[in-house]
Amino acid sequence: MHAAVFYGPGNIVNEEVYYNYNDKKGGVSLIVNACAVCGYDARVFRNGHQKVTAPVILGHEICGQIDKDVLVTNTANDARAQTTIKAGSRVAVSPIIPCIDCKYCCNKEYNLCINRKEIGSSIDGGFAEYVRIPEEIIKIGGIVSVPENLSDEEAALLEPLACCLNGFSHMRRPIGSKTNVMVIGDGPIGLLHLQISKRLYNARTILVGKIPQRIEIAKSLGADTTVTLSSTDDSDDYNSNKDNIYGTNNVTKGILDFANGVGVNVIIIATSNPAALGFALKIASKGSIINIFAGFRSGNLISLDPKWLHYNQISITGSFSSTPNSLQQAVRLASRGIINLSRMITHRYSLTEIEEAVKATEEYHGLRAVINEF
Repeated sequence: MHAAVFYGPGNIVNEEVYYNYNDKKGGVSLIVNACAVCGYDARVFRNGHQKVTAPVILGHEICGQIDKDVLVTNTANDARAQTTIKAGSRVAVSPIIPCIDCKYCCNKEYNLCINRKEIGSSIDGGFAEYVRIPEEIIKIGGIVSVPENLSDEEAALLEPLACCLNGFSHMRRPIGSKTNVMVIGDGPIGLLHLQISKRLYNARTILVGKIPQRIEIAKSLGADTTVTLSSTDDSDDYNSNKDNIYGTNNVTKGILDFANGVGVNVIIIATSNPAALGFALKIASKGSIINIFAGFRSGNLISLDPKWLHYNQISITGSFSSTPNSLQQAVRLASRGIINLSRMITHRYSLTEIEEAVKATEEYHGLRAVINEF
């Protein structure tokens, strides 16, 4: 089959590779219809990653057609009902491969599996004509049918939407119309969080970002307020007094004004800039939740006053990947038009253009790039 094989930082090669279509290890083969380029893929391409051993095929945001009938478990149903997905059906995939036996798997927290592997990291992923979905994913309901009203490209974005929903599901406070939510990051992940905040919770939501075109999209998606920071890459960018909508007021004061002077109740960090966390601490309200959604490089440390954390009852949480429940919820929300995935897709490439797709992602061109020709 034709595949884009990652051999190490800066080295990805389009080539013909052997694919064992009748692999006796089980699982199911997918004909890949679309695979989106995640920021994680771009970072691995540029710098490698400790959990990625080359050579391997990257890509985990996948929509494809299954090659045979598959019996899957609907984990959203308390009775764990099973459904047959017919051969030729389009499916979206949860890329986490759980061991099924550890204490987290027994609690259905598959994304926290002690022995987990991942499609597109541990095993070959979706930047190829075919991808094998292991039996473990099928057993936990990790492939879901794609409704006819979603395109292949939209279906590839069901996985990142599921990750955002997973983050919201672990919020330790009710979110409603009187809640102030701030999303830091104007990429496709930030904009998905914005949509969830507005369309599921009707929360007052402010989005902080750097790129004017993305800020305009955020406004059209319902952001109550937006803040445009300096477009430089300086680590103290989130302390900038430039380019904000409050004129001569600085960014922090402008956001506090939006939050009625008491601080923001829920803060979602959807950018890998480590300065964002320090910025979040400045504008958090008492009793607030700060969710670190984006992945950070190891070694990024901040100073944190435990006395301040204690007396203000602040919760700092992390969220990683998702579970099949979140993927099933993502399908329902996208197919009903509650969450708009088509607005997140701005670039389409063939597999032979994989490096261009990665570069567009690295340089923040548009929003999501999708490989849709193999």
